[in-house]
Amino acid sequence: MMTKKSTPASRASLILFLSQMIAALEVPLDLSQPPTITHQSPKNYIVDPRENIVIQCEAKGKPPPSFSWTRNGTHFDIDKDARVTVKPNSGTLVINIMNGGKAEAYEGIYQCTAKNERGAAISNNIVIRSSRSPLWTKEKIEPKHVREGDPLVLQCSPPVGLPPPIIFWMDNSFQRLPQNERVSQGLNGDLYFSNVKPQDTREDYICYARFNHTQTIQQKQPISVKVFSMDSLNETISANLSDTDFYSAKPLTERRPALLTPVGSTSTKVELRGNVLLLECIAEGL
Repeated sequence: MMTKKSTPASRASLILFLSQMIAALEVPLDLSQPPTITHQSPKNYIVDPRENIVIQCEAKGKPPPSFSWTRNGTHFDIDKDARVTVKPNSGTLVINIMNGGKAEAYEGIYQCTAKNERGAAISNNIVIRSSRSPLWTKEKIEPKHVREGDPLVLQCSPPVGLPPPIIFWMDNSFQRLPQNERVSQGLNGDLYFSNVKPQDTREDYICYARFNHTQTIQQKQPISVKVFSMDSLNETISANLSDTDFYSAKPLTERRPALLTPVGSTSTKVELRGNVLLLECIAEGL
């Protein structure tokens, strides 16, 4: 079987033919295009109350699109609010709260629309909320008297912030309290002891809540824990201290585990799609 070799002339004709096909497929530069959203703020947008609020909305299209906003489902008239401006050639809103404005006044559900003669594009609903770091509720915390080997849970119960605060336990010297297979912090901030030892006795178990958006740290009142060893138990009771915590005093023995969390025979956890799901299991035992 013979094959025909290509000549320079045939190769040139092929290249010219392919070039003409590509040119025919090219989109004319002046062809109008409907808008497309290229950048927008996150759906759940927590803002710092000490800084201006910037709600982003960028779009492309030909001709360049115009922008409009709704707030809580109704038209947001930007021209009527002197604190609100729009970035040039953009739909991004800048709300000036640095000079006496309050971020809380601009909370709500925002949505941006980019529109030209070819159509419109709509952003996601953007929920604007101001960060909050409320104060801890005042409470009287009674000292914890615990028998050696028993389980213990120190409740943190931090204030409900936005976003939720980062919880950690420290002492009066701002040293982190050690955690291990016996002592662990739960997702709710509580400190769990599977069984206590005499060395757990101290007067300065302090739960701290750090609010990153407002860069503030708040602390719960110190919790005092006294662990009584079996050797000192009889002496403690005979000293007329409350013996209600020790009515079932028995020799220190090993025992099977029991769950501190989750509690009950079943539990339910709800999480948003795309978030990280954490399933917690903390047990006591000796």
